[in-house]
Amino acid sequence: MYELTVVVTKVLGTCSSEVPMKPGDYLTVRNGALRIPEGGHICLYALQSLMPVLTTKERRIGEKHSDDWVWRVHHVQCPDPEGRVIFHIVRSGEKAEMPPYTPSEPCPQPQTGPSLADLRVIVEEVRGKCTSGMQPGDGFLLKSGRLYIPAGRHFCLYALQATLPLLPAKQRAPLDGDWLARDNHIICPDPAGNVVLRIERV
Repeated sequence: MYELTVVVTKVLGTCSSEVPMKPGDYLTVRNGALRIPEGGHICLYALQSLMPVLTTKERRIGEKHSDDWVWRVHHVQCPDPEGRVIFHIVRSGEKAEMPPYTPSEPCPQPQTGPSLADLRVIVEEVRGKCTSGMQPGDGFLLKSGRLYIPAGRHFCLYALQATLPLLPAKQRAPLDGDWLARDNHIICPDPAGNVVLRIERV
């Protein structure tokens, strides 16, 4: 499998993330595990657009170029038409021009009005054998639309994909009777790993 480096190369318009993505911001993917450098983050919504391509780009393919599209797809953009952040996906062994990386400045706290809850997603239990090496206590932080993984740690791409659809709703105050108000656990999609994740408000 290839190791991937996913780097922001252009921002066409204005990124609306509270701490905007900028050229040079990057993440890596190795063996299904996502890593973010210290001081870095990834926009939750941009990550949603990247996810379907990452698992495919990690793999070597046997099809002819005329029969497949993976060999020619190197760029993915975020879904915001007003602030199109362009990501370049670089496989290990490929040459690419990488803009310099500088950690983002901390996000200023909002002065007035309600804000989205910060969330922490934690591995609570591993009931089987996790092929990604996830352990109880591993996790990530979501602040507004920015996802942070602690430096030197990783988070399984597939477990992450299972949590993504729920996170924007969990950041908001649910109405009475909404099942999301009481359900805080998710299990990863691997029935051999059975990694149980807990979503908690910080």
